Amino acid sequence: MKQFIINEDFPMNEIEFDKRFCNEQACYDYLFQNHWPDGFVCTQCGNTDYWLSKRKLLICTDCQFNHSLTAGTIFNGMRKKLTLWFKALWLFTTRKTGISALTLKSLLGLGSYDTAWTWLHKIRSCTIRDEREKLSGEVEVDEVYIGGQHSGKRGRGSENKLAVVIAAEKKGKRLGRIRLQVIENCSGEALMPFIQANIESGSSVVTDGWKGYNKLEEKGYTHHKVYQAKAENKESVLPGVHMVASLIKRVFLGTYHGRLEKKYLQRYLDEYTFRFNRRNTKYVGKRFYRIVQQTVNTMPFSQKSIIFGNISPLLVN
Repeated sequence: MKQFIINEDFPMNEIEFDKRFCNEQACYDYLFQNHWPDGFVCTQCGNTDYWLSKRKLLICTDCQFNHSLTAGTIFNGMRKKLTLWFKALWLFTTRKTGISALTLKSLLGLGSYDTAWTWLHKIRSCTIRDEREKLSGEVEVDEVYIGGQHSGKRGRGSENKLAVVIAAEKKGKRLGRIRLQVIENCSGEALMPFIQANIESGSSVVTDGWKGYNKLEEKGYTHHKVYQAKAENKESVLPGVHMVASLIKRVFLGTYHGRLEKKYLQRYLDEYTFRFNRRNTKYVGKRFYRIVQQTVNTMPFSQKSIIFGNISPLLVN
């Protein structure tokens, strides 16, 4: 995996963005800068010299190997201009509550809803960085249930709903970073791998009294249990994860009108995590910068792979 080089080169606001990325060459130059922050290096022979073809292929002067800025990225095989893609990246990263495919189609003048929908899912695939730092310190963990308005059992074991586990760092009275993941059930077999993958060993993990968390101390964590039934103030029990759960549902209802399919839910959660963890970024352009960095490190995938499956849509309540 390529390591990020922090050169802090990004537009501070939308006016700067529109001026800077008003043509294809400016977009290609920015991609080049993020793909080769230390200058071009041939992937085959290590040579640092190249010449540029009319098709914008970078051809090594030594071994003649062809390099493409867009091949092997989410832009692979693109038919639209890179300026449109960059504008989509900007809108995606700077809208506080995200952007729907219908709105993106309208703002960019795209020919079809399917194009806008596919673009957004490709961009969502860039929101999670490999080898990202784990949560640490004091971390609250709990589950939330997302699904349609159905009668029957609520909470753990409920049918027709999807379980999502939430981990939220506590920084005093404030929240730090979060992690979100769809899980098949709330058993320890499902919860422990999530915790180990996302929370540093030795951290203090705060949960309710659910038995699925009983092995936390065996896994190297300090485990604190809180019981809502024993608490005088019910709202004080795991307030961090409960606030995150409330915000997620509000965004899903407001931006996507509550209609989310199971096979896509994790991508939406990844998008929310990306945005939440960068909520205090001083300049909105830095979020755009992070996504561009990820686009050159994210392997492409076909539209077929995006729409694979046949799951009925869910209604967030």
